[in-house]
Amino acid sequence: MLTETSGRTAQNLAAELAGLRGLDWTSVWQGPPQGGSSECRTWCQRNGWEPQTADRNLVVHSSAGGRWKLEANGNWHPVESLTHWAWHVDATDPADNPEVLAHAAREWPGFLAAAEGVLGPAAWSGPWDAQDFPEPPVDSFWPSRDYRLKTRTPYRMAFWEPRGGHPGQPWFVLVQSVSFSAWTSETPGGSRLRLSVNAPAKTGRQL
Repeated sequence: MLTETSGRTAQNLAAELAGLRGLDWTSVWQGPPQGGSSECRTWCQRNGWEPQTADRNLVVHSSAGGRWKLEANGNWHPVESLTHWAWHVDATDPADNPEVLAHAAREWPGFLAAAEGVLGPAAWSGPWDAQDFPEPPVDSFWPSRDYRLKTRTPYRMAFWEPRGGHPGQPWFVLVQSVSFSAWTSETPGGSRLRLSVNAPAKTGRQL
């Protein structure tokens, strides 16, 4: 038996991405005011977010109901990326591990299509063993080739380069992972989908 633990769908992912349209990305990358302050709440409200934390990295809930983490190495600013877990499924018994892999394969096209419906066609998408799997423009955007071939992580991936002439436009990276235990018969495995929205600064793109 598989258990879907996020309660989220491809349609939810599309809504989350649509909610990012029109953000002042330069302001987002500069980071929020200090947690717990009225200025921080105003900054979050301007972006359609409800703050959930007042220390370390800011966590917010979006108007579409999703949870986002603003990754800033625990320092609040500058923000390097936003991360959102779009989907989770777990096996309850090792015998269900083959179905984890099958279910992940069924779900991926719908989530990819939902993201492309908002962001346009991906610059690249494919599985971990694709011959043309690209190197990341920045190491933190996705794992190195050696790590990927050793761990099959990311198991599937798509990314979108910055578009348009507005400053600070992000890189979007949609990743599907499958836990190592999903290939075993001893431990229940699982699969996840994560969306990362990455600042362009380290790639030399204009903020």
